[in-house]
Amino acid sequence: MMTFPSFWFFGFLNYAGWPRTKGLFVHKKVVNCTILCRAVTQLVKAGIALGSLRPRIAVSLLADLFSRGDWSRQPAIELWVQCDPSEKVANSSDKYPEEVIAGIKPPLYNNPEEWLRDFAEWEFLLTDLFSAHYHCLFAQGLIWGLSRPEEAIGCYEEKRQRFLKNLPKMLKAGLKVHSPETLEEFADAMEESVNSFQNEVCPLAEVPQELLDLPTINARISQPEIRHDVYMEI
Repeated sequence: MMTFPSFWFFGFLNYAGWPRTKGLFVHKKVVNCTILCRAVTQLVKAGIALGSLRPRIAVSLLADLFSRGDWSRQPAIELWVQCDPSEKVANSSDKYPEEVIAGIKPPLYNNPEEWLRDFAEWEFLLTDLFSAHYHCLFAQGLIWGLSRPEEAIGCYEEKRQRFLKNLPKMLKAGLKVHSPETLEEFADAMEESVNSFQNEVCPLAEVPQELLDLPTINARISQPEIRHDVYMEI
């Protein structure tokens, strides 16, 4: 059964025009590694945005991801601790949270031209191994956003303000770039994607009491959702 991360991830790749066929004699469907890396990072960012600004949706997505789990064998608190990327993010303050969680490493930063030439086979992206990988990363994004909403909002806005400061130079250089959306706007778009998934594929699973009893989740869903329609300039 298709899940929301699969629905969004492959939708992102298809919208970007992938997969494409490569090879003269043996035709294989492939995805450019730069595009693949961006898809994974954006999926994690989607989890962070929903966790920090749409906690009820985030909890429903967590419940859906682990709907086949046996809470008597693996308590919810153990699963939460196992998936929580907070320590990993804290130890990599030189990168943005979605990059740390997604696991972006060189040569993407140091030698981007190598990634532009490299491709991943489409068949591999359809394997259970890769599916488990990006599902886990999405869950980590949800959990980090739920756990540290203010930090998530601050990190995103810092990145957005940095981009805005460089925007005039990029436009002057002839680059086709647009003003980046706020995290609130991104969360709105992700909420629409979740609604589309439920309308086109299936409703999300019911949230079990085991998840609702987790202190972080209980605290987040018992309070009004954070709205950050207006941001202060940094």
